[in-house]
Amino acid sequence: MDLFALLAGFGGGVFAASIGALPAFILTGLFAVCGAVANLAGVDAGGFLTGTMAFGPFVGPWVSFAGGVAAAAYAKKKGLSENGADIATACASYQKADVLLVGGVFGLIGQAVHMFVFVPFLSGAISPKFATDPGIIVFFSGVLVRLVFGGKLKTSDKILSSGDALTTTLTIGVFYSLLVAAVFCSVVPAAEAGGWYDALAGNYHVLVFGMAGVGLVFAEMGVAFTGCHHIVIIAAEATVGAYRTTGNLWIALVVGTVFGTIAAILGDIEGNTINCGTDSHIDNPAFAIFVMTFVVSACFN
Repeated sequence: MDLFALLAGFGGGVFAASIGALPAFILTGLFAVCGAVANLAGVDAGGFLTGTMAFGPFVGPWVSFAGGVAAAAYAKKKGLSENGADIATACASYQKADVLLVGGVFGLIGQAVHMFVFVPFLSGAISPKFATDPGIIVFFSGVLVRLVFGGKLKTSDKILSSGDALTTTLTIGVFYSLLVAAVFCSVVPAAEAGGWYDALAGNYHVLVFGMAGVGLVFAEMGVAFTGCHHIVIIAAEATVGAYRTTGNLWIALVVGTVFGTIAAILGDIEGNTINCGTDSHIDNPAFAIFVMTFVVSACFN
Protein backbone atom coordinates (compact mmCIF):
# COMPACT_ATOMS: atom_id res chain seq x y z
CA MET A 1 0.00 0.00 0.00
CA ASP A 2 1.12 3.57 -0.71
CA LEU A 3 0.85 4.64 2.92
CA PHE A 4 3.14 1.86 4.08
CA ALA A 5 5.71 2.78 1.43
CA LEU A 6 5.58 6.44 2.44
CA LEU A 7 6.03 5.59 6.11
CA ALA A 8 8.93 3.36 5.14
CA GLY A 9 10.40 6.26 3.16
CA PHE A 10 10.39 8.46 6.26
CA GLY A 11 11.94 5.69 8.32
CA GLY A 12 14.50 5.02 5.61
CA GLY A 13 15.56 8.66 5.64
CA VAL A 14 16.01 8.62 9.42
CA PHE A 15 17.93 5.35 9.22
CA ALA A 16 20.29 6.71 6.56
CA ALA A 17 20.82 9.96 8.41
CA SER A 18 21.73 8.06 11.55
CA ILE A 19 24.44 5.97 9.86
CA GLY A 20 25.47 8.46 7.15
CA ALA A 21 24.56 8.79 3.49
CA LEU A 22 27.61 6.90 2.22
CA PRO A 23 27.20 3.86 4.49
CA ALA A 24 23.52 3.78 3.51
CA PHE A 25 24.48 3.75 -0.16
CA ILE A 26 26.93 0.94 0.46
CA LEU A 27 23.98 -1.05 1.78
CA THR A 28 22.12 -0.17 -1.43
CA GLY A 29 24.97 -1.72 -3.36
CA LEU A 30 24.98 -4.81 -1.17
CA PHE A 31 21.26 -5.45 -1.66
CA ALA A 32 21.61 -4.75 -5.39
CA VAL A 33 24.33 -7.37 -5.76
CA CYS A 34 22.40 -9.93 -3.73
CA GLY A 35 19.22 -9.26 -5.68
CA ALA A 36 20.90 -9.41 -9.08
CA VAL A 37 22.60 -12.70 -8.21
CA ALA A 38 19.32 -14.12 -6.94
CA ASN A 39 17.55 -13.06 -10.13
CA LEU A 40 20.27 -14.64 -12.27
CA ALA A 41 19.87 -17.82 -10.27
CA GLY A 42 16.09 -17.76 -10.66
CA VAL A 43 15.39 -17.22 -6.95
CA ASP A 44 12.06 -15.50 -6.26
CA ALA A 45 13.51 -13.35 -3.48
CA GLY A 46 15.61 -11.46 -6.02
CA GLY A 47 12.75 -9.14 -6.88
CA PHE A 48 12.28 -8.24 -3.23
CA LEU A 49 15.97 -7.58 -2.71
CA THR A 50 16.22 -5.27 -5.72
CA GLY A 51 12.74 -3.75 -5.93
CA THR A 52 11.97 -3.22 -2.25
CA MET A 53 15.34 -3.09 -0.53
CA ALA A 54 17.97 -1.74 -2.95
CA PHE A 55 15.61 0.40 -5.04
CA GLY A 56 12.68 0.84 -2.69
CA PRO A 57 11.85 2.68 0.51
CA PHE A 58 14.46 0.90 2.64
CA VAL A 59 17.77 1.95 1.09
CA GLY A 60 16.64 3.25 -2.31
CA PRO A 61 19.05 6.12 -3.08
CA TRP A 62 16.21 8.66 -3.46
CA VAL A 63 15.21 7.80 0.11
CA SER A 64 18.29 6.85 2.09
CA PHE A 65 21.12 8.66 0.34
CA ALA A 66 18.97 11.75 -0.16
CA GLY A 67 17.96 11.70 3.51
CA GLY A 68 21.55 11.33 4.65
CA VAL A 69 22.66 14.22 2.44
CA ALA A 70 19.94 16.47 3.84
CA ALA A 71 20.80 15.61 7.44
CA ALA A 72 24.48 16.40 6.87
CA ALA A 73 23.65 19.81 5.37
CA TYR A 74 21.25 20.62 8.20
CA ALA A 75 23.88 19.63 10.77
CA LYS A 76 26.24 22.23 9.31
CA LYS A 77 23.53 24.87 9.29
CA LYS A 78 23.00 24.22 13.02
CA GLY A 79 26.73 24.53 13.68
CA LEU A 80 27.17 20.86 14.55
CA SER A 81 29.50 20.21 11.65
CA GLU A 82 32.00 22.23 9.65
CA ASN A 83 31.31 20.35 6.43
CA GLY A 84 27.77 19.94 5.20
CA ALA A 85 29.03 17.84 2.30
CA ASP A 86 30.38 15.19 4.67
CA ILE A 87 28.37 12.12 3.67
CA ALA A 88 30.59 9.62 5.50
CA THR A 89 29.90 10.69 9.08
CA ALA A 90 26.99 9.12 10.94
CA CYS A 91 24.70 11.99 11.93
CA ALA A 92 23.59 10.06 15.01
CA SER A 93 26.96 11.08 16.43
CA TYR A 94 25.66 14.65 16.80
CA GLN A 95 23.00 13.35 19.22
CA LYS A 96 20.33 15.70 17.89
CA ALA A 97 16.99 14.13 17.01
CA ASP A 98 16.01 17.00 14.71
CA VAL A 99 18.98 16.20 12.45
CA LEU A 100 17.73 12.66 12.01
CA LEU A 101 14.16 13.83 11.45
CA VAL A 102 15.33 16.11 8.63
CA GLY A 103 16.69 12.96 7.00
CA GLY A 104 13.29 11.39 7.43
CA VAL A 105 11.53 14.33 5.80
CA PHE A 106 13.75 14.19 2.73
CA GLY A 107 13.43 10.43 2.60
CA LEU A 108 9.66 10.84 2.58
CA ILE A 109 9.89 13.49 -0.14
CA GLY A 110 12.07 11.24 -2.26
CA GLN A 111 9.73 8.28 -1.90
CA ALA A 112 6.64 10.38 -2.63
CA VAL A 113 8.18 11.92 -5.74
CA HIS A 114 9.28 8.50 -6.93
CA MET A 115 5.84 6.96 -6.40
CA PHE A 116 3.57 9.75 -7.56
CA VAL A 117 5.57 11.70 -10.14
CA PHE A 118 8.38 9.82 -11.82
CA VAL A 119 7.03 6.29 -12.05
CA PRO A 120 3.49 7.08 -13.28
CA PHE A 121 4.42 9.91 -15.64
CA LEU A 122 7.92 9.27 -16.95
CA SER A 123 7.37 5.56 -17.46
CA GLY A 124 4.79 6.39 -20.09
CA ALA A 125 6.48 9.44 -21.56
CA ILE A 126 10.01 8.03 -21.82
CA SER A 127 10.61 4.49 -20.56
CA PRO A 128 10.19 2.38 -17.42
CA LYS A 129 13.98 2.40 -16.95
CA PHE A 130 14.08 6.20 -16.83
CA ALA A 131 11.15 6.39 -14.44
CA THR A 132 12.95 4.26 -11.88
CA ASP A 133 16.35 5.86 -12.50
CA PRO A 134 18.01 6.31 -9.07
CA GLY A 135 19.94 9.36 -10.22
CA ILE A 136 17.28 11.85 -11.13
CA ILE A 137 15.60 12.19 -7.72
CA VAL A 138 18.92 12.02 -5.85
CA PHE A 139 20.30 14.88 -7.92
CA PHE A 140 17.28 17.16 -7.60
CA SER A 141 16.91 16.33 -3.92
CA GLY A 142 20.49 17.51 -3.46
CA VAL A 143 19.68 20.73 -5.28
CA LEU A 144 16.66 21.23 -3.01
CA VAL A 145 18.82 20.65 0.06
CA ARG A 146 21.25 23.32 -1.12
CA LEU A 147 18.44 25.80 -1.71
CA VAL A 148 16.72 25.08 1.62
CA PHE A 149 19.74 25.05 3.92
CA GLY A 150 21.81 27.69 2.18
CA GLY A 151 24.84 27.93 -0.04
CA LYS A 152 25.54 28.83 -3.64
CA LEU A 153 24.24 26.44 -6.25
CA LYS A 154 27.30 27.07 -8.41
CA THR A 155 30.41 26.57 -6.32
CA SER A 156 33.14 27.11 -8.92
CA ASP A 157 33.78 28.62 -12.33
CA LYS A 158 35.88 25.61 -13.23
CA ILE A 159 34.05 23.24 -15.55
CA LEU A 160 36.36 20.33 -16.32
CA SER A 161 39.36 18.98 -14.49
CA SER A 162 42.74 19.50 -16.11
CA GLY A 163 46.15 17.86 -16.20
CA ASP A 164 46.62 14.58 -14.39
CA ALA A 165 43.17 14.78 -12.80
CA LEU A 166 41.47 14.84 -16.20
CA THR A 167 43.75 12.12 -17.55
CA THR A 168 42.87 9.92 -14.60
CA THR A 169 39.15 10.54 -15.06
CA LEU A 170 39.35 9.64 -18.74
CA THR A 171 41.46 6.55 -18.09
CA ILE A 172 39.02 5.28 -15.48
CA GLY A 173 36.05 6.15 -17.67
CA VAL A 174 37.38 4.38 -20.73
CA PHE A 175 38.76 1.25 -19.15
CA TYR A 176 36.11 0.66 -16.49
CA SER A 177 33.54 0.96 -19.27
CA LEU A 178 35.55 -1.34 -21.52
CA LEU A 179 35.73 -3.89 -18.73
CA VAL A 180 31.98 -3.85 -18.16
CA ALA A 181 31.19 -4.01 -21.88
CA ALA A 182 33.75 -6.71 -22.65
CA VAL A 183 32.60 -8.99 -19.82
CA PHE A 184 29.01 -8.80 -21.03
CA CYS A 185 29.98 -9.45 -24.64
CA SER A 186 32.18 -12.37 -23.66
CA VAL A 187 29.36 -14.25 -21.92
CA VAL A 188 26.53 -13.48 -24.36
CA PRO A 189 27.12 -16.58 -26.55
CA ALA A 190 27.05 -18.91 -23.53
CA ALA A 191 24.04 -17.10 -22.05
CA GLU A 192 22.09 -17.39 -25.29
CA ALA A 193 23.00 -21.05 -25.70
CA GLY A 194 22.10 -21.79 -22.08
CA GLY A 195 18.79 -19.94 -22.14
CA TRP A 196 19.69 -17.39 -19.46
CA TYR A 197 20.39 -14.38 -21.68
CA ASP A 198 17.21 -12.53 -20.67
CA ALA A 199 18.18 -12.81 -17.00
CA LEU A 200 21.67 -11.55 -17.80
CA ALA A 201 20.45 -8.61 -19.86
CA GLY A 202 17.89 -7.62 -17.24
CA ASN A 203 20.23 -7.77 -14.26
CA TYR A 204 23.72 -6.95 -15.48
CA HIS A 205 23.43 -3.20 -14.89
CA VAL A 206 22.09 -3.80 -11.38
CA LEU A 207 24.94 -6.20 -10.61
CA VAL A 208 27.75 -3.88 -11.68
CA PHE A 209 26.07 -0.87 -10.06
CA GLY A 210 25.83 -2.81 -6.81
CA MET A 211 29.45 -3.95 -7.00
CA ALA A 212 30.59 -0.35 -7.41
CA GLY A 213 28.37 0.69 -4.50
CA VAL A 214 29.82 -1.99 -2.22
CA GLY A 215 33.30 -0.87 -3.26
CA LEU A 216 32.64 2.48 -1.61
CA VAL A 217 33.22 0.74 1.73
CA PHE A 218 36.88 1.44 1.02
CA ALA A 219 36.14 5.16 0.69
CA GLU A 220 34.33 5.00 4.03
CA MET A 221 37.50 3.49 5.48
CA GLY A 222 39.59 6.38 4.18
CA VAL A 223 41.03 4.69 1.10
CA ALA A 224 41.09 6.82 -2.04
CA PHE A 225 38.54 4.66 -3.83
CA THR A 226 37.12 6.28 -6.96
CA GLY A 227 33.33 6.23 -7.10
CA CYS A 228 32.44 4.61 -10.40
CA HIS A 229 28.83 3.46 -10.14
CA HIS A 230 27.76 6.13 -12.64
CA ILE A 231 30.30 4.82 -15.13
CA VAL A 232 29.62 1.11 -14.87
CA ILE A 233 25.82 1.24 -14.79
CA ILE A 234 25.70 3.40 -17.91
CA ALA A 235 28.28 1.24 -19.68
CA ALA A 236 26.18 -1.82 -18.85
CA GLU A 237 22.88 -0.26 -19.91
CA ALA A 238 24.35 1.02 -23.18
CA THR A 239 26.06 -2.28 -24.00
CA VAL A 240 22.89 -4.27 -23.43
CA GLY A 241 20.80 -1.75 -25.34
CA ALA A 242 23.17 -1.61 -28.29
CA TYR A 243 23.34 -5.40 -28.57
CA ARG A 244 19.56 -5.68 -28.37
CA THR A 245 19.24 -3.11 -31.16
CA THR A 246 22.03 -4.22 -33.51
CA GLY A 247 22.74 -7.84 -32.61
CA ASN A 248 26.44 -7.05 -33.03
CA LEU A 249 28.73 -7.61 -30.05
CA TRP A 250 31.50 -5.37 -31.38
CA ILE A 251 29.15 -2.44 -31.83
CA ALA A 252 27.80 -3.09 -28.33
CA LEU A 253 31.35 -3.07 -26.96
CA VAL A 254 32.17 0.29 -28.55
CA VAL A 255 28.85 1.90 -27.59
CA GLY A 256 29.12 0.75 -23.98
CA THR A 257 32.67 2.07 -23.70
CA VAL A 258 31.77 5.45 -25.23
CA PHE A 259 28.64 5.97 -23.14
CA GLY A 260 30.38 4.99 -19.91
CA THR A 261 33.21 7.41 -20.67
CA ILE A 262 30.74 10.21 -21.30
CA ALA A 263 29.18 9.46 -17.90
CA ALA A 264 32.62 9.82 -16.31
CA ILE A 265 33.09 13.22 -17.96
CA LEU A 266 29.64 14.43 -16.90
CA GLY A 267 30.38 13.40 -13.32
CA ASP A 268 33.62 15.38 -13.45
CA ILE A 269 31.85 18.47 -14.80
CA GLU A 270 29.15 18.44 -12.13
CA GLY A 271 31.72 17.76 -9.43
CA ASN A 272 33.68 20.83 -10.46
CA THR A 273 30.80 23.24 -10.94
CA ILE A 274 28.34 22.59 -8.10
CA ASN A 275 29.73 19.87 -5.82
CA CYS A 276 33.08 21.23 -4.69
CA GLY A 277 32.00 23.27 -1.65
CA THR A 278 31.24 22.40 1.96
CA ASP A 279 27.63 23.61 2.22
CA SER A 280 26.06 20.35 1.04
CA HIS A 281 26.53 17.41 -1.28
CA ILE A 282 24.92 17.43 -4.73
CA ASP A 283 25.84 14.03 -6.07
CA ASN A 284 27.82 14.13 -9.31
CA PRO A 285 27.40 10.40 -10.08
CA ALA A 286 23.64 10.86 -9.69
CA PHE A 287 23.75 13.69 -12.22
CA ALA A 288 25.64 11.55 -14.72
CA ILE A 289 23.28 8.61 -14.24
CA PHE A 290 20.24 10.88 -14.60
CA VAL A 291 21.43 12.39 -17.88
CA MET A 292 22.89 9.26 -19.44
CA THR A 293 19.98 6.98 -18.51
CA PHE A 294 17.78 9.39 -20.46
CA VAL A 295 20.21 9.18 -23.40
CA VAL A 296 20.37 5.37 -23.28
CA SER A 297 16.58 5.17 -23.09
CA ALA A 298 16.20 7.55 -26.00
CA CYS A 299 18.66 5.61 -28.15
CA PHE A 300 17.75 2.01 -27.41
CA ASN A 301 14.24 1.75 -25.88
